[in-house]
Amino acid sequence: MDDTNTRGFRIPRSRTFETHQALRDEFMTAIEPLVLNTYSHSAQVRSQLETAFAAEMDAKYAVAVGSGTIALFLAMRACGIGSGDEVITIANSDISTTAAVTNCGARPVVCDVLASDYTIDPDQVEALITPNTRAILPVDLHGHPANVKALRPIADRHNLKIVEDAALATGAHDYGRPVGAFADVAAYSLAPFKPFGSAGNGGMVVTSDEEIYRKLCLLADYGHAPRAPNQPAAYQNYIAEGYNVPLDALQAAILLVKLPYLKEWTSKRRAIGEALAAGLAGTSARTPQLRPESAPTFRSYTICVNRQLEVHQALRDAGIEAVIHYAPPITHYSIYAGLFPNKDQLPVTERLGREIVNLPVSPEFTKEDIDFMIDTTKSILESFE
Repeated sequence: MDDTNTRGFRIPRSRTFETHQALRDEFMTAIEPLVLNTYSHSAQVRSQLETAFAAEMDAKYAVAVGSGTIALFLAMRACGIGSGDEVITIANSDISTTAAVTNCGARPVVCDVLASDYTIDPDQVEALITPNTRAILPVDLHGHPANVKALRPIADRHNLKIVEDAALATGAHDYGRPVGAFADVAAYSLAPFKPFGSAGNGGMVVTSDEEIYRKLCLLADYGHAPRAPNQPAAYQNYIAEGYNVPLDALQAAILLVKLPYLKEWTSKRRAIGEALAAGLAGTSARTPQLRPESAPTFRSYTICVNRQLEVHQALRDAGIEAVIHYAPPITHYSIYAGLFPNKDQLPVTERLGREIVNLPVSPEFTKEDIDFMIDTTKSILESFE
């Protein structure tokens, strides 16, 4: 075993700390006023981030909140999803995806995914629609854009909302537009291990629908009605039960510093993904086959292998911090026992749960890091043939 494991992984999941070190002076300049000025400065910084992020996502509005999980939940609530409703989504995602549905009182209905890029299969969605269906919830899994443009006419025919889970895909594009552009509302995670993350937790909800935005603002705050011109400043009138979950201003300040670098980091992630795809070609690993319109940002690089747990452990033993994301599918979780009557009709989802292994991707990786990861992975795969 390489002795790098006694000092930590040679190829860790992320080297974001190196970028943070390089941006130290910019961070300190941004954070200092939050600590030393009046609290009103915090609201200004959060608002500046929302405006800048919405522009980056080619949308009209953005609301910064405390996590990607709450972002997705608020997106569902703002679309009116509630008790008795059904939402079509996938089973090979984080529990936050389905929890956003169930916490609204609705029921998730799972659809199988494409073997090529692991995202929802648009051709299977319409058969799952019932009179109770209110929304489609595609997930940009591992940073691969779901084909939301193909879902749009289906949603429009049946008067459904599209709530896009873009938690893993900030910076990705599809059909030349940022992920989220073809949805009614999209939710992003700003947590540290995500493609665009802060030093702590955070999330963003983005929409171009003014009514959805109005509801998001109410729910992310306390649900207070806007003050009319003739009302005193202290007048209280609550028209919704909000959750008071704004993004912490310190995280907002850090993200404002980082946002101008997002395109550069996304390009580096994409280049790493392309290098891994080329380097592992001809091995027993099955790699993602992305649509030509799809421009992903690789949160990680997924491979499918026949001996998942053994390959995963061997990679970690060799100094590569591989992980297994979103396996087994959520249909296997005890908390969802009996919830999914069609759980045996997801052959691609089930196979991915048995085969997927995630290799690290971080913009700070060097050519030597990538070559080491390719050579080591190839050697491990060959050893199990």
